[in-house]
Amino acid sequence: MQKDHTTLNKIFGGLSFLISLVLYVLSMPPTAPFWDSPEFITCAYWLQIPHPPGSPFLLLLGRLFSMWVSPENVAYMVNMVSTVSSAFTILLLYLIIVRFVREFHGDPAGYDLIDRLALYGGAFIGAMTFMVSDSYWITATEAETYAVSLFFTSLTVWLTLKWSEQADRPGHERYLILIAYVFGLAFGVHLLSLLSTFFTAMIVYFRKWEFSVMGFLIMGAASVGIFFAIYPGTIIWLPSAAEQFGSPGLFFLMVLVLVGWGLYHTHTRGHRLANILLLGYSVILIGYSSYALIFIRAQTQPPVDQNAPENIGNFISYLKREQYGSTPLLTGNTFDNAQGTIDRSKESLFPRRYSREPRHLEKYAQYSSDLDFFWDYQMGHMYFRYFAWNFIGRDSDLQDAPWTDGFRSSDHKGTPGHNVYFYLPFLIGVFGMMYHFVRDRKRAAAVLVLFVVTGIAIVVYLNQYPFQPRERDYSYTGSFFAFSIWIGIGVTGLIHTIRSYWNHVAGTALILVLLLVGMPVWMGFQNWDDHDRSEQYVAPDYAYNLLNSLAPNAIIFTNGDNDTFPLWYLQDVEGVRRDVRVVNLSLLNTSWYIDQMKNRWNYEAEPVPISYTDEQIRNIERKFEFRNPTDFWTPQEVVIPVDKSLLASEVGANNGGFGVPIDRLDDAVRFYYEGNFLGTDASGRRMHYTRVQDDLVLDILRTNQWKRPVYFAITVSGDGQLNLQPYFRLEGKAFRVVPIRHDDPFGYVDPVIHGQRLHTFRLREVANPDAYFDENTRRMLDNYRTIITRQAQTWAQAGRADSALYWLQWGEEKIPFTTIQGDLTSLVTYALRYAQYGGQARAGELADMALEPLEKSMRNNIEFVDRLDNEILELEAAIQRNRTDRSLVTRHRSLSDRRGSAIREVSFDSSRFMIVQHIRFLIGDTAGAAEIAVLVNDITGGRIPFPTDPAETAANVQRIMGE
Repeated sequence: MQKDHTTLNKIFGGLSFLISLVLYVLSMPPTAPFWDSPEFITCAYWLQIPHPPGSPFLLLLGRLFSMWVSPENVAYMVNMVSTVSSAFTILLLYLIIVRFVREFHGDPAGYDLIDRLALYGGAFIGAMTFMVSDSYWITATEAETYAVSLFFTSLTVWLTLKWSEQADRPGHERYLILIAYVFGLAFGVHLLSLLSTFFTAMIVYFRKWEFSVMGFLIMGAASVGIFFAIYPGTIIWLPSAAEQFGSPGLFFLMVLVLVGWGLYHTHTRGHRLANILLLGYSVILIGYSSYALIFIRAQTQPPVDQNAPENIGNFISYLKREQYGSTPLLTGNTFDNAQGTIDRSKESLFPRRYSREPRHLEKYAQYSSDLDFFWDYQMGHMYFRYFAWNFIGRDSDLQDAPWTDGFRSSDHKGTPGHNVYFYLPFLIGVFGMMYHFVRDRKRAAAVLVLFVVTGIAIVVYLNQYPFQPRERDYSYTGSFFAFSIWIGIGVTGLIHTIRSYWNHVAGTALILVLLLVGMPVWMGFQNWDDHDRSEQYVAPDYAYNLLNSLAPNAIIFTNGDNDTFPLWYLQDVEGVRRDVRVVNLSLLNTSWYIDQMKNRWNYEAEPVPISYTDEQIRNIERKFEFRNPTDFWTPQEVVIPVDKSLLASEVGANNGGFGVPIDRLDDAVRFYYEGNFLGTDASGRRMHYTRVQDDLVLDILRTNQWKRPVYFAITVSGDGQLNLQPYFRLEGKAFRVVPIRHDDPFGYVDPVIHGQRLHTFRLREVANPDAYFDENTRRMLDNYRTIITRQAQTWAQAGRADSALYWLQWGEEKIPFTTIQGDLTSLVTYALRYAQYGGQARAGELADMALEPLEKSMRNNIEFVDRLDNEILELEAAIQRNRTDRSLVTRHRSLSDRRGSAIREVSFDSSRFMIVQHIRFLIGDTAGAAEIAVLVNDITGGRIPFPTDPAETAANVQRIMGE
């Protein structure tokens, strides 16, 4: 190591960048994954308007990366924006650790060999550890905001440290101006980057002033003031002021003139500090100007135009995310344990339990107070658990998986999502934090502030309710980034500490190699199998299969992000089935979206037939004021007529696209719809209401007059289907509403039509045993098995067992249980169908595959019921001792509800065991069937009657399967 510091630093920095870039490119999804990525890719390619508050600068980057490639490669290139940004983040992390060490250990020019090993080795190991950390690795490889946002955060930290080094030299202010510009650009990606303001303020304060309590408080107030001056001051209040002014263009021109005059005046008069502040604000405005993209592109009314921000009012609503509502932060109504519900009569400080959803209320009752919920759920479950995933270990890739360390037993050992690090990264990071505070407490405090504001402060701000639809660990990668700084400092500090006892170059190198292998190499080895998404095509294939399940010019109702955004991507980017009109039910509750559905074409797809006037659409949400009788819903039979003569003349005399002659259609579609329960009036009568989406679905069905095919995606929840199931016909991945009533609760199946749809399906790499699929993707793929077994069942009912067996085998060929094991219900159902349709050997194999996880599930559920029973008995005794404590009654009700849920799970397990037992009887394995009865009796202690007679089991299975 005879090279100078600059050369060596460039070498190790370059290695950090190249290694991370190669790793992320190798493990990156080749196309659009699920969640928000397909929407961002779609909007980046055509510069459209994504969900609020938008990410215009990210869209511009995505457009820049993707404008040179063919449509099928667009998703890959937009994913590359995150990949390249993340590699630069790892480079910056390395450089940041080096600068922190230099601050307390001096100029590297005077280092001996061991000091240099400690400096470069520590920084490199710290950067590599973060590179392969659980949460960041996923974030780094998909088209989302968080990777680019963290790049801006890391750039801000590095620039701040660079300024600190130059703070006594002329022209050092240029770094602060550049930091301000980075803030401005970062607004166009994600507001999380703005949190690094507090880190910068700390470094500036400690670099320029000696510590005093008053000075520190002034610095804190100033940093908070700067933060609020930027957000919401500039981002929200400035456009609001422009709207109130009446002429937004003139207002912003006046602002620019005023800022320009201020710059000139302060420069010519020598007001240096004021000039620097105005320069900083000017470049913030320049960076913020990326939001002009949203306003300008909204004028063109693109296909994806969320919130339609083409006027200042809508634009401000877009920036403020008003579509998503707001959560209480410092004061508000909260859950009262004595009442068992939200107390609306008073406001509490720091409300944490505010949601009125019934299942949320049930969860709230399990906590004694808001602070208990905050500490146990919001901090423990929604932050510390994620922190441990990244630096201690993760038990599995299942939703709500706990952390683990590698020293305890686990049911998930050997699965891809089981990753253990034996506490080593955590312990080195904690040591690094302590070492940093001992050697340089001022800058250590700045890192601590960065760690807290990007972690705990976000937890406080988000105020999350229970049962989140997905894990939220990606929100806290900034906090994990800060901790990784201490991992690098910890490695350096460990070398410095050890050399006091063992000053040996070879020994130092050996320690660094052991730490390199023990942390980043081991973590990379552990995490690779569940972070390699290079074979994942499921999201666009799901969209392809759904779109190709539909007749020409169809209208398809979808439910949420994962069954909508991939469709947008495939239609807008790859040009697949642009004749189909996708109608998202969640968005159908908003006036701007209804207006777009009614009044705009979408490529070849006509507007959606809606009878509401534009004025009615603008005021549609006023129904929730419940001032008029029409705002309520009376439970009733809904009748939608079928004009057969109109269909014959306009659509076609033969079948009108329904697959059956028009004269076989019913004269009207009739179904009872109760609506949603609102409460009782003064006389005790039950009141009901409908959601806007419900009103619109009914209106579309009436206004369409059956001219265009109307479908519901099979992922739409039951309450969104409005009791239309008696008119559903299953076609591929969608239910078509056909005006012919039937009695099948799961949708009528025409095996010819359904089979044609299935044969168009695209399921790339699903049968690849080396491909990894996360829990959400596995669940999505497992859902295919339901529509495949329905096809097999229909052919079997028609007396075609050979065709039924063909479809079961076709399904296993496309989606093998060896790659997508599926849940227990789908597994035993598939095995049952094999046993019924002539595939006895395979039925036995699948039944055997189900036994071990089924036994484990029932044992766990029985143990849980027993624990709840003991808690309930203890609580009942406490209630007898203190009858006035209503919180005990609420707690008892909550435990009873949880026990009811657990009992239902036990019942489900028992039903699955009966199906497996029935399979044993069908394939002639009576001894195996008897063993199952013995096993269930052993697990339950005989508390659940379990049949031993084949006829009784068959009757039970027939009841369970609804056949």
